[in-house]
Amino acid sequence: MNSIYYTLDVFTNTAFQGAQIAVFPHADTLPEEALARIARELNLSETVFIYSTDDSQTFKLRIFSPKGEVEFAGHPILATAHVLVETGQVVLEGSYTSIQLKQKSQDVTANISTTDDGSKFVQFTLQSSPVVDRYAPTGSELAQLLSIDESDIEHSSYHTRLVSDELPYLIVPLKSQQAVEKARFDLNAWSQSSAPTMAAQEILLFSAKTTSSDSNFHGRLVGPSIGLNEDPPIGSAMPVFAAYIASHDDVRDGTYSFAIDRGAAESRRSLLQVEMDKRTGRSITLRVGGDSVLVSKNELLVSLVN
Repeated sequence: MNSIYYTLDVFTNTAFQGAQIAVFPHADTLPEEALARIARELNLSETVFIYSTDDSQTFKLRIFSPKGEVEFAGHPILATAHVLVETGQVVLEGSYTSIQLKQKSQDVTANISTTDDGSKFVQFTLQSSPVVDRYAPTGSELAQLLSIDESDIEHSSYHTRLVSDELPYLIVPLKSQQAVEKARFDLNAWSQSSAPTMAAQEILLFSAKTTSSDSNFHGRLVGPSIGLNEDPPIGSAMPVFAAYIASHDDVRDGTYSFAIDRGAAESRRSLLQVEMDKRTGRSITLRVGGDSVLVSKNELLVSLVN
């Protein structure tokens, strides 16, 4: 039984920043009933179990958060690609190497390249066809449930909208990064507002005015499904965020690039590089990329068989 695993910090080029991911590169011999228990024990954002296939460039992933199995996630793609190179299961050739990663809800192509300083940059491609609904709670309701001033809400360049892919997200633009950071979700105000009728359990707050020169947007997730003191990774919201940006009338057909960060140096800052192809009448093609840092190599010492 191979119980060697690695930990990485993802969507960052600095150790002890970004999201913490654990990767088991040889999970074929791990018992099925142990996967969720291992993820709960490690208690990181996500734990990835890699399974080989008949194709040397294709790998199957099982992903677990401490709460259970995850259908799809972006952070594990970067971590998985990095570990596959580290263990020699994938050999880099040329300017970039493509691999196929099979998650439960969809298959993803990941391109791996090595930067001048030796770090691994991974970019993966998604197709997304979210539904955008312009109905939203009133400004006063939003202000109350986010514990902010109504004047903090952006109304000129961007507008609050509900965007649904596999899950619905309420996306709320704020006027500054400071407003995003000071927001505090109020469950009581939420329950008394019109928001629960929208079925969105997560709210993506963002601002186009950031305090970092390398990002175009600052984002943060809050909501009834997120703990009051949590600041979770935002990678899973990128398909709906791209659709949200594309839904504004001044965004014409074309390819757009932007960077969005979450957190700060004292709270594990992440930086995501995003490219979006908007074509009227077609699905949005989304390319999400970022750096990752290998932090540790470990071995489970307990028996995984009951």
